[in-house]
Amino acid sequence: MEEQDCFSGDSCPGSGIGHGTVPANNSSPSPPGYLISISLGFKLIMTLLIWLMAGWVFTTIKTTRRLHKPHNIFVVNLMISTMVLSLPSTILSSIMMIGHITAVGDFISCNVYFFLLFPSLEIYFSYFMTSLDKLIVIMYPFKHREIMTPRVVKYAITASWFLSVALFINKLFIDSSGYRKVAVFGSCIPLGSTNTEIMLTHTIPIFVASILTIAVDAYLSYIGYQVSKQIQREARLSGTSCEVAALQRRHAAIKRNLKPMMTLLVVVLGSTIFGVLVPLLYVPVHVLEYPTSYLYILESTVVPNMGYIVLLMAPIVYGLYYKQVREPMIMMLKTIIPNCKFRSAVVAPLPQRSS
Repeated sequence: MEEQDCFSGDSCPGSGIGHGTVPANNSSPSPPGYLISISLGFKLIMTLLIWLMAGWVFTTIKTTRRLHKPHNIFVVNLMISTMVLSLPSTILSSIMMIGHITAVGDFISCNVYFFLLFPSLEIYFSYFMTSLDKLIVIMYPFKHREIMTPRVVKYAITASWFLSVALFINKLFIDSSGYRKVAVFGSCIPLGSTNTEIMLTHTIPIFVASILTIAVDAYLSYIGYQVSKQIQREARLSGTSCEVAALQRRHAAIKRNLKPMMTLLVVVLGSTIFGVLVPLLYVPVHVLEYPTSYLYILESTVVPNMGYIVLLMAPIVYGLYYKQVREPMIMMLKTIIPNCKFRSAVVAPLPQRSS
């Protein structure tokens, strides 16, 4: 039998969001009603920022021919994944929350809600594919173009999307009693065996992809640093200018590939840190015996909203930290701002001369 949810608007003793509720198994009051507006506003603002930053990075790479490389194509795929994940989640959550506020109800199924989270896997698959690309660049610099052809990149991205959907397709067929809908906060909470199944098809693949990405990036950073020191040492000892020039070109090529690797490492480590923080938030529930309302707030609004911070991290890091993308982005902004000023000057009326 599905657990009763006093926060979903069902009839419970002492219900009334604006005045606080009293869960059946705990005397502590539930959060006040203004948290609904704060949570909804946060989702809408974060989604807007994600689409603004990710769309900006996407447009910059697409319109800049020198950025049309396998690594940046995977970055574009990453931006698309964050956009595709954020918008449906916000729309479904908003429908549930507005339906609860207006007492109209909603038609959102938790099965659909969880299935549409499949781009979260694609995000981490994009991390791993980007790392593999840089692994090939450093380990096989002269064969990289032959290995990472446009067709291979296209097939790799297509296969990763199909795999993400395949791992989540079963969410559509789980019995509805496996979820608890918390309409007041626009979220769904998996229960019992459903929670275990989600861990197998969602948490574990993300964890494995994160560990592999960090391991590859750390290894390549170490190899790149060692090669860099060796080249500098040989350059000082070498006598001919041709050998020195060749070593310097190789050194410059390695440095160019280290920067994208460090950018990806910052994104993955940041996402992993947030993933580690989430379990820590449950410590007060078990150790300090916090009231049931704390657990409800944590599961239904804090943890889902933290996901938006993780999604925004990649567009911000690639837009502000990654120099190859940041500089064209700034140039694009400079071309837009003067045009806006020019149009404003044309529309503005001329001052009247005094007679």
